[in-house]
Amino acid sequence: MLAQTLLKYWKILLAVGIILAFGALFIPNQIVSKIVELTGFSILAITAYVLGYKMATDEAEKYIKSEMEKLAKHDIRYKLMKDKMIKGLKGVKK
Repeated sequence: MLAQTLLKYWKILLAVGIILAFGALFIPNQIVSKIVELTGFSILAITAYVLGYKMATDEAEKYIKSEMEKLAKHDIRYKLMKDKMIKGLKGVKK
């Protein structure tokens, strides 16, 4: 659920993370600036991780589809298996 929210608002979170990370340079208090900087970089890291995971699962799904399409041309059992695997991948994403 958190990942879906991050995927939905990733542009906003990216902007907030950048503003916090670089905005900390202009805060005169060292302790507060380190906390703000750490928070900004944490938001950037979490957003990058979720986006990377999403891209990896999409690429894996495309690869599985293409390989199973090649096998499905030879045998009908592979076509049925491909459909089950795609349904399983879509269930994992949620």
